Amino acid sequence: MIAPDNIFGLLAALLAICALAAGLEQTRWGKRLSGAGIILLTALAAAQFGVLPRSAPLYGAIWTYLVPLAIALFLLKADLVKVFSEGGRVLVAFLVGMAGTVFGAWLATLLVDLGDSEAAIAAVFTATYTGGSLNFVAVAEAVGFDDSSQLSAALAIDNILGVGFIILLNLAAGWSLLQRRYGWRMEAVLHAGPQDAAGAGSGGSLFGLTLALALAAGAVAVSAIVADAVGIPDYRLLVITVLVTAVATAGRRYLSRLSGEDMLAMMFMYLFFAVIGAGADVMEMLSAAPGMFVMVGCIFVSHLVFMLVAGHLLRLNYAELVTASLACIAGPPIAAAIAILFKWRNLVAPGILTGILGYVLGNFVGIGIFALLGGSTP
Repeated sequence: MIAPDNIFGLLAALLAICALAAGLEQTRWGKRLSGAGIILLTALAAAQFGVLPRSAPLYGAIWTYLVPLAIALFLLKADLVKVFSEGGRVLVAFLVGMAGTVFGAWLATLLVDLGDSEAAIAAVFTATYTGGSLNFVAVAEAVGFDDSSQLSAALAIDNILGVGFIILLNLAAGWSLLQRRYGWRMEAVLHAGPQDAAGAGSGGSLFGLTLALALAAGAVAVSAIVADAVGIPDYRLLVITVLVTAVATAGRRYLSRLSGEDMLAMMFMYLFFAVIGAGADVMEMLSAAPGMFVMVGCIFVSHLVFMLVAGHLLRLNYAELVTASLACIAGPPIAAAIAILFKWRNLVAPGILTGILGYVLGNFVGIGIFALLGGSTP
């Protein structure tokens, strides 16, 4: 109903979904589902019924401009000491989750027969669930996984089930059972406690808001220049994280007076989740090979079991587990987005850093399991 090139019409629809989610989050059931979960489900349904397009220039603009700006805004009050002290535990959880991903992919090859492409399929799913879709493309090319029908099916499953996993983890973050069993040291993670979008932070002054936006935009601009200069344009989020946390730590006495910047960051991230939901194609996924469903299911179950066991043994709290799990399965932007939405200020940077580590490790892990399963390139 809304054309991809109808920028303002599409923006109005996305903002309406975000406003609806912020309002419903005040209800009893909405608090359990959370604003992000409501947005994902609503945008997903709107795209399936043709109300929203699955791709549009506006979606790319939100990814390109609003996501890094939101991360920079929320990190303006990051404490570098706490980032490192808490980040080490997120890294441990991430490595455990990666081991669970690898084990799940291997287990799936024992349960189902995926034919001649079994090793390649295991490789691409292991890679994408150790850092994100960038790894999927790189490993698919490296192992010669170029069958168009299988490749499109794998991409569809990765897309829609990945969204489902994000929704699941988003719900889990608000479950009282998980919070009771894995609630250790949460006071060190929470800046002001999980809050819903409509009540988070204060509105702030016009001066404070514009100053925060100027600082965040400047940090993103400088980070892009630095990333390009050193030849790592794909790791711009890493440069943003390092730069903003350093500035925030050095100037924490002055930046602590800012208010309202977290509200802007959350609004941008709400739009980001709406884009993710709208881009998922349920029908294409349903037409995919059933064996791939089994493999992704095994990976997700194994990953979560590894995470929960490690959380119990190592006394990791639920925020660290959720952040590390999303950094592993969905990549750094999603991990940062959830940390922002739940006000886990000290886990935003660790989520980005471990997710970027996943970009690096995912290719090696994917190609490694390809070799382990006896795969050979054409």
